[in-house]
Amino acid sequence: MILFYTPNSPYARTARIALREWNLLGAAEERLAANREADNPVLAFSPVGRVPTLVHADLVITEARSVFAYIRNFAGGENAGEVDWKTVAEEGQIAGFLEGIAFWVRENRRTPESRSDFLLKVEHDRMMRCLSHFDTLAAAGALPVVSEFRSAALASALQLMDAHQLCPDWKKNKALAAWFEQQRDRPSMRETEPQL
Repeated sequence: MILFYTPNSPYARTARIALREWNLLGAAEERLAANREADNPVLAFSPVGRVPTLVHADLVITEARSVFAYIRNFAGGENAGEVDWKTVAEEGQIAGFLEGIAFWVRENRRTPESRSDFLLKVEHDRMMRCLSHFDTLAAAGALPVVSEFRSAALASALQLMDAHQLCPDWKKNKALAAWFEQQRDRPSMRETEPQL
């Protein structure tokens, strides 16, 4: 296991505490990340690029609560073996994408002189990495319909991104665009469309 962290992140700290509480320091390597930097080592594993990120075999788990639960589960703690960790990992990637899109929309509502060009670039880069990642998942048929949380969050983020024209040419990710169009036609999506 590899746990990416930054020393001052309270979210990453929870994962580092879990490794110690559950006696798994010998089973995991703690590696420093470089949030919001182009050379962030987390980006080799996760397009979201935030901490904590736990990498174990083919799983990449990014939400602090999920990372903590995975460590506890791995150590044989409560509810061991009852969680679909692949789904949890996918949900973390998608939640990070949704978070970035929501931040970008909020930042663009500020007056131009109040906006952070640096943070807008960070979110743009995250968006582009995530779109490519999700296009790969869509091409492999790995994205379920919006009755699953991860797909509902992804479709919501894509529609918000599209409505605010954050990436006008995002549909060049053809598999993802086709998946989105199928989801957008579902009654649950039409009935809950935001009023922008």
